[in-house]
Amino acid sequence: MDKSKSREQQVVNNILLSICISSYNRGDRCFRLVQSILSIESDKYNIFICDDHSDKNEFQKLEKIHNPKVTILQNISNQGPCKNWYNTINCGNGKYILHLLDRDIISIQNLKILIDILEQYSVGVGYIGKSAMRLINGIKRQNNVYVCKKGKEAFLVMAGVPIHPTGFLINREYWQKDKFQKFFFYSDKYGIYPHSYILGEVALKKDTLFMPVTFCRGVYGSSDNHSRFYKKENQKDFWWMPDNVIKTANQLILYLSRIAEETYKEEFVCRRFQEGLNRATIGYKRTVQNVSEMKRYGLHITRVTICKQIMISLKFKLLFIYILKKTETYNKKVRKQLMDAWLENIVEIIKEG
Repeated sequence: MDKSKSREQQVVNNILLSICISSYNRGDRCFRLVQSILSIESDKYNIFICDDHSDKNEFQKLEKIHNPKVTILQNISNQGPCKNWYNTINCGNGKYILHLLDRDIISIQNLKILIDILEQYSVGVGYIGKSAMRLINGIKRQNNVYVCKKGKEAFLVMAGVPIHPTGFLINREYWQKDKFQKFFFYSDKYGIYPHSYILGEVALKKDTLFMPVTFCRGVYGSSDNHSRFYKKENQKDFWWMPDNVIKTANQLILYLSRIAEETYKEEFVCRRFQEGLNRATIGYKRTVQNVSEMKRYGLHITRVTICKQIMISLKFKLLFIYILKKTETYNKKVRKQLMDAWLENIVEIIKEG
């Protein structure tokens, strides 16, 4: 990585939060995102932009940012999304690092709240935003956030849940201590959710933070605004497609079940099965029948029949049996939980019509 543009900026002890933005060919949007963050009057944060070798005119738009809180760096060559995410997080020098994408509009009010919260709690990793983390299971909510205790509690909530990169939070001490590069550099093996592996690994070592608020909204709208994961104009292999949900669940569970304690490995696998099953069926239908969501991906609304959802559900169940056997959790108790969750999913599919 070349330091194409930087300002004199010392690593000081009072920087609580480094806001690290991954950018590529969205100069205007990244500029607006940074300006909105700079409206927060505080000396507890700084901003790093890691540009993935954008076109010259797009990078020049970033160079219009003139503020001592902002440091701009550029990769020597184009790295691609996941590798640039890794480079971006590496830029941070504050106690905590918050990862953002340049295409997202974030809630400045919730960012202010986060800065206040980080002064109150000491956590290793966290997530700010709406996500699949819905099974909180009675964890006490404190000041509008959930602080999950390290070990079983944090692992069951955080581990293996696919999340949008914007909103990922990590304590720099833990980022530097562990070797997370492999999750970002080998997507064929680990998929396109590297942050999800880190959430699980750090959750075993340190308390985690979950702030279930609307933190960002992605902005697409035209072909040049689509994620770089979908380069072809009519490509339909999106992350929310059933086959990809199944593949993601497979990759995440097989890896994370190896580091889970035996006492709660079964519960972890069953939770991720239930969440993945609902995302692959009901979540898929709601996405493809949502006008704004389909516009975001440049697609037309698609009708999903009950029969098709049931077939997806059955496929997910059969493939999941393979995962259960690989993780050595395929016993009588788990088989019953699997069947109960599957039948519950079928009932929900029929209810939704």
